[in-house]
Amino acid sequence: MAEIIVMPKLGFNMSEGKLVNWYKKEGESVRKGENLFSVETDKTNMDIEATGDGVVRSLLIKEGDSIAVTLPIAIVGDSTEDISAVLAEALALLGKDSKVCDCEATGQTESTADALMTAVKSDGGRAKISPRARRKAGELGISSDDLCRFVTGTGFDGGICEKDVLAYAASLPADTRQKIGAAAAATPVARNMAAAENLDLDGIAGTGANGKVTKQDIQAAMAGAAAGGAARTCQQAEMNAGVKLSQDGKEILEEVPYAGVRKIIGDRLAQSKFTAPHLYFTQKVDLTNLLELRREVNAVQEQKTSVTDFIAKAAVKALQKYPEMNASLLGDTIVKYKTVNVGIAVAAPGGLIVPVVKNAEAKTVTEIAAVSSALFEKARAGKLTPDEYTGGTFTISNLGMFGIENFTAIINPPEMGILAVSSTKDEPAVIVKADGTKEIAIRPMMNIQLTTDHRVIDGLLAAQFVTEIKDLLERPVALMV
Repeated sequence: MAEIIVMPKLGFNMSEGKLVNWYKKEGESVRKGENLFSVETDKTNMDIEATGDGVVRSLLIKEGDSIAVTLPIAIVGDSTEDISAVLAEALALLGKDSKVCDCEATGQTESTADALMTAVKSDGGRAKISPRARRKAGELGISSDDLCRFVTGTGFDGGICEKDVLAYAASLPADTRQKIGAAAAATPVARNMAAAENLDLDGIAGTGANGKVTKQDIQAAMAGAAAGGAARTCQQAEMNAGVKLSQDGKEILEEVPYAGVRKIIGDRLAQSKFTAPHLYFTQKVDLTNLLELRREVNAVQEQKTSVTDFIAKAAVKALQKYPEMNASLLGDTIVKYKTVNVGIAVAAPGGLIVPVVKNAEAKTVTEIAAVSSALFEKARAGKLTPDEYTGGTFTISNLGMFGIENFTAIINPPEMGILAVSSTKDEPAVIVKADGTKEIAIRPMMNIQLTTDHRVIDGLLAAQFVTEIKDLLERPVALMV
């Protein structure tokens, strides 16, 4: 029996997902456990496996489309069964959600979705206008009444989608656009550039999709206005040669959209930085004893431990001693946790991600090493599940392997703190001997910096906490008991 595949909900706060890649095309067979598609979550891209054997009968959204969780995205079934009823149900569900009534989200070139789209009756004969189409019409100066009168919808259930609005606007001559109060079709960047330079969009020929005026068209017009035909010829030659220039003449190497995982990470960090008042405390740690203990531990076991594993254990013990740091601010409530879940930041293909060692208070240093090592491998392969990178109560970010001597980390909300760990370097240090005398010696020294949320954590508590971590690292035998 045909099965409707839906956008999975992969995390508590996930409301929609972006379809990154279809591993199967319409008409291709898929077996249970095979990767069917990949989804972009708030931290990484995750492959989703098929739940049964069958044939991909219909793909309802395209790669790059975003859709609310639990809404249909595909149909898998037997190669010979009639899926009309299932497809009608799926399309009806999509039609109820405003985020996916654009033809870009539901239309499939030469697919069964096209064949059934016109068979679904509209409600009361009223024109359906998708939110994206309505927004685009507003940008172009086309009213909803004009859409209903002049635009023929090609989207789901005959609805008007963004593509229809662009095609209509681009097909009109300048005088007609002025008559109905519409503006020339242009990208937002091009429209802003034209307004800044007092350029008439109606007088610029668009080279974008459906005749849309693009940034390059505005740049060409600006060059022509400034330097005449010679400048236009030069600009055209540069464009033909594949050279891109900024508005002030700088050659552009590459333009990368600020989107996806990078934008999500940036938005979360900006929210943390400008919502929680950050307070910083730095300590210098002598790692002489810890490095010797680590050498002895690794000599008697196959599973190797890293300095980060010892730091994680020190943080766990400090969090148990100062539970105010092992907390979250959730609305108007401060929640202190008995469970210690330590997140350890690691670089992954999609950006920085923080795998979480759960229930770390019940684990030894070597057990933390085993768990964290497995998590790091999955992170670098892009295979972490949401449960493996959420639920942390405290985070460690170690850039020591890159030779960084000191840095400041931003809190990973809703946690109360993050520990920035820098590289270990040989430095002169004052050593107090047993008889009270002092001497200068070369010791392996490391900077650690604690960032705390000053809304909840006072300076004295933060100072005591980071000093506790320093003391544990300098007498590391305490980490083994």
